[in-house]
Amino acid sequence: MENMFRLSNGQATTKRLKTEAEDYKASTNDCIRLHLFDPAKTTNSSWPPTSLSSSFRPEFTHQIFGDREEIVGYNGLAVDIYFSQLDFQAYVEVKFDDKAHGAMDIVSTLQEHFPGGLTADQKEYMAAVAAASPPDLHHVGHALPLPGVKHGVTVREINLAGSTLELQALHCRLQPFLLFFIDGASFIDAEDNRWELLVATEQHNGRETVVGFGTLYTFYAYPDRRRFRLSQILVFPPFQRRGIGAALLRGAYAMADKHNATDVTFEDPTETLQSLRDLIDLQRAMDYGWLQSAAQQVAEAWGASDLGPGVAAAGGTSGSAAAANTNKILADAQKKLRISQQQARRIWEAVLYAQPKVRTDEGLATLAQLVRKRIEGNSASVKKQAEGKRIFDVAHHGFIMRKCRGRLPMLPGNGVPVALENDEQSPEEAEHALAEALTARIASLDAQLAKLGVLGK
Repeated sequence: MENMFRLSNGQATTKRLKTEAEDYKASTNDCIRLHLFDPAKTTNSSWPPTSLSSSFRPEFTHQIFGDREEIVGYNGLAVDIYFSQLDFQAYVEVKFDDKAHGAMDIVSTLQEHFPGGLTADQKEYMAAVAAASPPDLHHVGHALPLPGVKHGVTVREINLAGSTLELQALHCRLQPFLLFFIDGASFIDAEDNRWELLVATEQHNGRETVVGFGTLYTFYAYPDRRRFRLSQILVFPPFQRRGIGAALLRGAYAMADKHNATDVTFEDPTETLQSLRDLIDLQRAMDYGWLQSAAQQVAEAWGASDLGPGVAAAGGTSGSAAAANTNKILADAQKKLRISQQQARRIWEAVLYAQPKVRTDEGLATLAQLVRKRIEGNSASVKKQAEGKRIFDVAHHGFIMRKCRGRLPMLPGNGVPVALENDEQSPEEAEHALAEALTARIASLDAQLAKLGVLGK
């Protein structure tokens, strides 16, 4: 802040007044950058590291810096947070052109959200990184079978409460990433033995490098079984779009198979994650011949002009027998795939759509009836779950979960149009929203089956 003053000789001069914090504001999403680097390729004398694997910006910062997502009191601010890919020790470097009176203490604010430690002392950090050794995942974590996942990716199941202090410390250092990439994220209690950690690794320079992770909570299922809820899943931005997210989801299902869990449910998946979930569940469903046979029978029935949608959908039977037949197919799919009832209905729609005879005018009309029934049946529960929740926009790509808003007219994970949660809308508006949802659902089925190479067969 500058003011003009006049000297006794009449000449003008500029005097610098004390700058207050509110005079300078910086968007935390713009001024913060996260960096991953390979310590094996970095020497104590080279900084910043010449071995940066990638640099990227956070998706969210409001969970650390407040809803405005800004830092006050600095001009020309740059906040760089470095993570060693060996064990994810973290270092923060704060640079600025000018600092105002009453400026935020950036380092202390960040340190409150880094339970595994965050230092601003570069010399101390480099010494700690040089002395570190890679965590031993082999003897604590159990590698899970991952059918259909590319070679070189490993997913391990680790019970945090029963793991080593070394692995618990690693998990503490991974958790801050959740705040930057998952809205509504919360840290888990590592001493609660109902929490399971999934760690995805790839081979880099002769050693395993953590590229993503997920957490699952174990629930009791009557009478003597368990069920898993996938709470959070994150793939680090440099490793996204390489099948790591799919590997973590495959790992969750492999855990369910290993422990004979009833199902794997998801906690508020975004549209991105739900699409991946649908794709993987559809891949798994395609391996069951009985399900393909049931879908083929339904497709044949849908071609009969004298059958109505409700009859044809059940495979050509009628009345209560029709409902029983459909319910049995869904129950068997739910049990075999270890998925929820709602997800079983979504996958059944996709398996049906894979049949060429369903992709006709008559078949699509009947499929639309099934989709409509599922959406309408689920909208009431979605309204209740949505009460008091904020919906956030999620930029470009990434495997992030919980409460999102987006350009798609759907609530995440449910296939329910956002407009249907509004009780004050007119019947015409509700019908329009439902029509858009049906169109979007068919488009998503096209995309899924195209990825699997099914369309055209």
